[in-house]
Amino acid sequence: MTESHLVCRLCEMLRGGIARVDMPSEFCIHNSTSDARNLFDLIGDREFHLIKDDNRFNPCPTFMVDIIGGMIPDIVLRSKASNENRIYIEVKKTQRLRYDKVDSQIIRYFLHLLATTQSRPLGGTDDIRRAVLLAAPPSWFAVNTNHAAWTYFLETYSPLASCFGVTLGELHLPYG
Repeated sequence: MTESHLVCRLCEMLRGGIARVDMPSEFCIHNSTSDARNLFDLIGDREFHLIKDDNRFNPCPTFMVDIIGGMIPDIVLRSKASNENRIYIEVKKTQRLRYDKVDSQIIRYFLHLLATTQSRPLGGTDDIRRAVLLAAPPSWFAVNTNHAAWTYFLETYSPLASCFGVTLGELHLPYG
């Protein structure tokens, strides 16, 4: 199964709906930096658009060009209530995070989400909580270079994420 297949499978599951009952293990958040333990805790019954590997995720392509450039998260969940991107999911099978540890793609996605969304959207909309999640088989996290980059991200950015209500965490994919 390729990384592209992992993305497609996760998208199919997300399109199937998120319910607290009978939640697939793929929707459980490991090493969560908030009280969210699964995707239902972040999304609840709120509706979203699923954007899969598509530059439509970025409503301001000329903003933060040095940070985000032409990068595209694998999966973006955009709230139907606020029309804001609320959750970015990067999927990995074996490849490491792009760029270096201190400016990795996951850090860039976090900064982009933080800069382009609001903790509580205008009008006080009860909305999907914000999150940046890395979805990969557990074996991905066990590779030293992957573990070092991911741990650096969590240790460095968790305090900032917490201040602004963004959950950081892992989705462990049992296939791959």
